[in-house]
Amino acid sequence: MSDRSDPRHSARPWPLIPNGTQLGPCAEGGDGPAPARSDVLEALSWVVIAATATAAGLLGAMAGFSASGPSVIRPVLAVGLLMGIRWFYRHRRRDDRIAVAVTGVAQLITFTAVGAALSYILASGTGPLWDSTFMAWDRALGLDWSAYLAFVDARPTLGWWLGIAYQSITPQLIVAGSLLALSGRIEASRSFVAAFVVCALLVILISGATPALSIIPHLGLGPADYPNLTPAAAYGHVSDVLGLRNGTLRTLTLDRMEGIIAFPSLHAGLALVLATAFWSMRWLRWPGLVLNAAMLAATPIHGSHYFVDVFAGLAVAAASLALVSLAARRPVTRTDRSARQAYLAAPP
Repeated sequence: MSDRSDPRHSARPWPLIPNGTQLGPCAEGGDGPAPARSDVLEALSWVVIAATATAAGLLGAMAGFSASGPSVIRPVLAVGLLMGIRWFYRHRRRDDRIAVAVTGVAQLITFTAVGAALSYILASGTGPLWDSTFMAWDRALGLDWSAYLAFVDARPTLGWWLGIAYQSITPQLIVAGSLLALSGRIEASRSFVAAFVVCALLVILISGATPALSIIPHLGLGPADYPNLTPAAAYGHVSDVLGLRNGTLRTLTLDRMEGIIAFPSLHAGLALVLATAFWSMRWLRWPGLVLNAAMLAATPIHGSHYFVDVFAGLAVAAASLALVSLAARRPVTRTDRSARQAYLAAPP
């Protein structure tokens, strides 16, 4: 029998389950929070981040890369601050929603830094570029990128809105993870972050084996070929890609890195991951779907991507979401039950 008068129950609230409801006595008997199945998702994200950082460090050292000190300090300080906030809301003023939200943002920042570094290091190989192959695949599918460019260029307002959607990816990542956690959808928030890091890592690894400049520089197009558009990623990355391949770029400045990935498209993959995240919040379900459909439509033009880049990005994202879903379904273990008992034993 549980003792509702136990001062531990009045001293702090029950933790939140994914739908935002506070827990009472555990359904398995006795008091305490139900085993946190989503903990494995947070751990999965940290494992992927650690593996990515380790790979970047080892491969970078082997290839003679170094990092600009100031560009490393900024993300380290940001993540340190966020983890300090996490500690406060875990141990001083317990609020799992805030703790999970700031942890997710810290994981997004950390992976973005180490993942960008790894993408540059892998792009330093000297293997053949795949642009001609990707162009041939597009044509084999009956897809005409030049016709799509002409269609969007003839509609400047459409092109402008697609550009806004394409560049919304960073704010969307922060908003999606934070809102999921702050609204009490703890497992959904952790699933989103885990899907992001898994998807991004797979994209980085595949792109390292299939390097490409992207379609606009491959075709040698310039502003005169799309006078009503300003593609977000037309040529800005080309000097970095060429510098990595010829060995002249070996110092990484984390806050000045370009998006050098062509195949698969990370924007396309994250459009699916983000749409899935927003779908679990009823008031953002349709706006999130529309925004990410627009980002997907913008990717061939504003991201200078082949159509097959987009399809491959979607496939990687679908696989990542499936893997994360499987990880979240693991059975409750004895360790989980021990954690619940430790929660009750801890001081309020």
